[in-house]
Amino acid sequence: HIVHRSYVDPSTPHIMNQRSFFLHSAFIMTFMHRLWALSRHPNVAVNAFQLRHAPSRVVGFGTTSVSTTSRRIFSHDYAYRRCMSSSSSSLLQQPQQQQAEQDTETTQTEQQQDEAEESASHQKEFVSPWNDPHLDERMKTAKGNRARQHVNPLSRRFQMQTELPDDWPRNIFDDMDRPLFVDIGCARGGFLVDVATQRPKEYNYLGLEIRPIVARQAQDRVAKHGLTGFLGFVGCNANVDLDRLLDLAEAQQNLQMVTIQYPDPHFKSHHAKRRVVTQKLVTSLAKYMPTGATVFLQSDIQSVLDEMRESFRMQSELFRDELESLTEYHEDNLIGIPTEREISVLNKDMPVFRAVFKRTDAEVPVAKDADGKQTE
Repeated sequence: HIVHRSYVDPSTPHIMNQRSFFLHSAFIMTFMHRLWALSRHPNVAVNAFQLRHAPSRVVGFGTTSVSTTSRRIFSHDYAYRRCMSSSSSSLLQQPQQQQAEQDTETTQTEQQQDEAEESASHQKEFVSPWNDPHLDERMKTAKGNRARQHVNPLSRRFQMQTELPDDWPRNIFDDMDRPLFVDIGCARGGFLVDVATQRPKEYNYLGLEIRPIVARQAQDRVAKHGLTGFLGFVGCNANVDLDRLLDLAEAQQNLQMVTIQYPDPHFKSHHAKRRVVTQKLVTSLAKYMPTGATVFLQSDIQSVLDEMRESFRMQSELFRDELESLTEYHEDNLIGIPTEREISVLNKDMPVFRAVFKRTDAEVPVAKDADGKQTE
């Protein structure tokens, strides 16, 4: 009656449109239906949570759900609260002991579910994203071929070490005496595939990629192009695994060429810490590169290249910039073979910024803790 008067009487302070009228009517009918159900079944165990979330017919008006909205309104409704305050009276006549037993069973069930979810979460944490057993299944689907353009290398899952075969890298390199060529952030490996195809006997080529699906796609290209024995790809976070990989690859004084090309720029200022070139990475490279070894950097974003360049210049005793001025850049690609990204950029007549560093003869300083002991 109140709703009807509000709808037809223009003198009332609240004038409802047609949509509001139907919504309010539906709210009242829903609530009355619930009270009727309780009166018909007074011995059924119903507490405040069960009444508020009791199943009811959902009537939709546009994007508004009557069932969802009514739950919010009735939780504060005076009649609803009066109904709940009388739950111990004739409306809800179930014994308290039976209700307590039911609540205990519900609590135990929720605890078991929480324990199962926590156990599954812990088990998942022990598997690195590059060794996910479901990765092959994702690769077979149509969506599996679509890889994310950006990942957060600082997230917990990407801070894990990648799992390698016991015989790595001898399972991918036939001749361990060849100098090592490492491409950090190799994507699908197109650049290394081209270089290895044109110069098959010069290096052992190793590509590192953080995105799991992209790394797996690069690995599949090795056999397809007949490059088995001197080309390999590893899915990993370079800032976590680089030192370990180079040690296993017996790269001490054998790492002759390192390329970092068009890395993820992470444009947002608070994402700058996610960028690949860090002081730790620079030190790891210097540890395994002999005097005269080369680091080649390039990007189509000047600020990204300048930041990478500055990171190497901060350790000028270990790496020497071939150009003295920070405003000067190399015009030509040192390798002579463009990446897929470089081809796209040059076709659009956009600039490419390049820098070349040479390893000096200085030794890498040994890090020590407060007690003077050597640290890793």
